[in-house]
Amino acid sequence: MLQDTCKGGPVRTVQTSKSWVYVTPQHVYKLKKPIRDELQDLTSLRARHDNTLTEIDLNRRLAPDTYLGAVRVLEQADGTLALHGTGRTVDWLVHMRRLPDGRMLDRMIADGAVSQDALAAQITKLGQDLSLFYRDCPPTRLTAQELFSITLDQQTMNRAVLFDPLFAPYHDRFNAVLAPLGRLHEAAFVKFADRVAGGWIRECHGDLRLEHVCLTDPSVIFDCLEFNRNLRLLDPFQEVVQLGLEADLSAATWIKPALIAALATGLGPKPAPILLAFYEVIHALLRTRLCLAHLLVPKPRMPEKWMPLGLRYFAVVERLLADHAS
Repeated sequence: MLQDTCKGGPVRTVQTSKSWVYVTPQHVYKLKKPIRDELQDLTSLRARHDNTLTEIDLNRRLAPDTYLGAVRVLEQADGTLALHGTGRTVDWLVHMRRLPDGRMLDRMIADGAVSQDALAAQITKLGQDLSLFYRDCPPTRLTAQELFSITLDQQTMNRAVLFDPLFAPYHDRFNAVLAPLGRLHEAAFVKFADRVAGGWIRECHGDLRLEHVCLTDPSVIFDCLEFNRNLRLLDPFQEVVQLGLEADLSAATWIKPALIAALATGLGPKPAPILLAFYEVIHALLRTRLCLAHLLVPKPRMPEKWMPLGLRYFAVVERLLADHAS
C-alpha cells in the first residue's frame, strides 16, 4: 500500500474526485488518479508526471515554501512500493509541507475561535497579498468574445449535467433560470469587454476557495486550478467574489465586501455591480454542476452530500437573477 511508504508518523488518507491525498504529521503527498474527463486526460504516466510538475510550478506563485517537489513512486524488485531507492517509476506524487489545520480559513470560520475583528484584519491582509499577486499576473491577449466563449462552453457543460434524467424532478426549477441567465449574459458582456480592454483578465489562481487559504504569516494560498490555463484567465475581482460566495454559504457574509474593498484599494476600480453579479452567478452554477456531477459516477463518494449542497448553490443563482430582474 502506498500509505505504508509515506514515512513520518501515522498517515491519514483523503480521497477527492481526482486524487488520493496522504497526510502525515509534517507532510502531504498527493497522488493523481488515472482519470479522463472532458477537461483532462491523466490515464498515462507521462500525463500524470506533467500534471504534477505543472501543479508544483503554478502553486509556488502563492505557496513557495509549501510545495517541496515531485516524488517518484517506485516499484521495487519484490513488487513493493517505495519513495526512495531504486526501482521502476510507476507514478508521481506532489510533495507538500503540511499547513496548520487550525489556520485554514474554512476551519477558522467554522470554529469561531477567532473574533470577527481579529479575523477581519487577517482578511484585509489576505486582500493585500492577493492584490500584489494579481498585479504581477500576466494579462491575456484573448479578445472579450474569445474569453466569453470559455464561459459559454462552461454553461453548455452545466446544462448537460443539470438536465441529466437523474435530476428530472428539478428540471423545471433549473429551466426557469435559463432566460434570465441569458439576459444577464448580454447585459454583462459590454462591461466585461471594458475589463478585457483594460487588461484586467489575467492568469490567476483559478480555484480560490476557503479550504485553499491558510492564514499564517504570510498567508499561504494553495491548490490552484492547474490543468487548464483558460480556466485560470479571470478578472481578479471575479476570484474574490468566488471566495466571498463560499464565505456567504458559511455565514461569513462580511468577507466578500472586505476582499472587494481590499482589491479596489490595492489594484484599482472594481467592476460594475452587474458584472460582479454575473461573476457570482456563473460560479454558483459551476459549483452546482460539480456537486451534481458526483452523483453521475458509479459508487459516488458521500452521495448524501451532493444534492443538498448543489441546491444551496443553485439557490444563490436564483436569488441573484431575481435581484437583477427586479
